[in-house]
Amino acid sequence: MLALALGACAEKPQQAAPEEEKLPDIKVELPAAPNFDEARAPVRYEDEADKPYSIYGLRKDIDDNLKLGEAGEETIVKGFVQEIYVPPVCPEGELCPPGKQPHFWIADSADDKGKKRAMMVVNYYFPIPEWDEDTQKMWEEEPLVVVELGKEYVIKGKFKRFSDSGFAHDNGLLEFVSYKGTDPETGETKWIAPPNSDWHPKTVAATEAQNAEMQERMAKEAEALKKKKGG
Repeated sequence: MLALALGACAEKPQQAAPEEEKLPDIKVELPAAPNFDEARAPVRYEDEADKPYSIYGLRKDIDDNLKLGEAGEETIVKGFVQEIYVPPVCPEGELCPPGKQPHFWIADSADDKGKKRAMMVVNYYFPIPEWDEDTQKMWEEEPLVVVELGKEYVIKGKFKRFSDSGFAHDNGLLEFVSYKGTDPETGETKWIAPPNSDWHPKTVAATEAQNAEMQERMAKEAEALKKKKGG
């Protein structure tokens, strides 16, 4: 009887392991990787007469181009005005620190709002005090440099890391020399430099005339002294 019972226990069937649940095939479709080259501006706008650089293009060879700018070489850049610095208003009766010097930012795209790829442009405006009537009169007929938010401009300047007016930027900034604008009197498009700047053609001509006058006066004085010694 005991053997029979043991045999019966040995012959007890084992339970089958549960089958693994099969998950449905799910096809995951990831978006295509962005093509960053498509978002970049060209190095230069080759189809334009001046072949201006884009900001991306000027910074692509940043070391070489900075060396040229620091050596005084001018370059031409095209970009959209992203931001124009406006000094804060000082409440009447309060003593406020002076605002920064005039500057603005340009970008390769009108939709680019960040400063990472934008470039600062400095030295584009030199205010003349109201009390300096002689200087005011000297420049009253010269067109001003006027830029507007969102508009695209072709600008000539010097690509530098440190400007002569105290601005600095690791990725380089542009010291303004002139831009392509419309002469309000003639309607023609030409390079317009900031009035009252040291490099404006009118300033250069006046300086050259003063130097020529001084040299002529010195020559006359030297000739008079020579005659006096000889006499």
